[in-house]
Amino acid sequence: MFAQLVSSFHLHPVVDHFTIALLTLGVATEILPTVATLFIGVQSILVQKLRNTSLVLMICGASAIVLSYITGDADADRLWDTMTPAAQKVLSPSGSASDYLAHAALGHYLMYAFLILASWRVLLEFSKRAERTRVAFLIVGTLAVGALLYQGKTGGELVYEHGVGVERATTKAREIGQPPQDQHTMGSFKG
Repeated sequence: MFAQLVSSFHLHPVVDHFTIALLTLGVATEILPTVATLFIGVQSILVQKLRNTSLVLMICGASAIVLSYITGDADADRLWDTMTPAAQKVLSPSGSASDYLAHAALGHYLMYAFLILASWRVLLEFSKRAERTRVAFLIVGTLAVGALLYQGKTGGELVYEHGVGVERATTKAREIGQPPQDQHTMGSFKG
């Protein structure tokens, strides 16, 4: 039933876009006040508001990444048998050195990484001793966001290069009794 819900409402791409936006902005809104404080010496209400925003974004993003992982796992299970071997290689570990960069494996690692980063961000908020680790948090967070963006690239590769989860327009046209359009005429204006 859950897999059907994920499939019917295309929840994995929906949740993923929120995840990427929330976590990227969460780290970015932490960088700005830290740079202002460390290099410019500015301590203002704006710095505190940006830090509060970062905290909320990181917590929401960590929640979203769990949903991304769960919906992605459901989609992968549902679509595995329809994928080409090349798409399966992009999605899942295959026993090679690039296993850590496979879309599903990276999603698993990133889920835990961002849960740890969100917890670390909460700790930064409530512990004066943890404040000394803010720059380390930003470095790790920036690297994690880079990995998250790379994972988004592999997800796009699965969809746009391998057609995973995408019904072909020609298949749909045949189902409704229309001949498939030539690529050169698709989208052209006929008036």
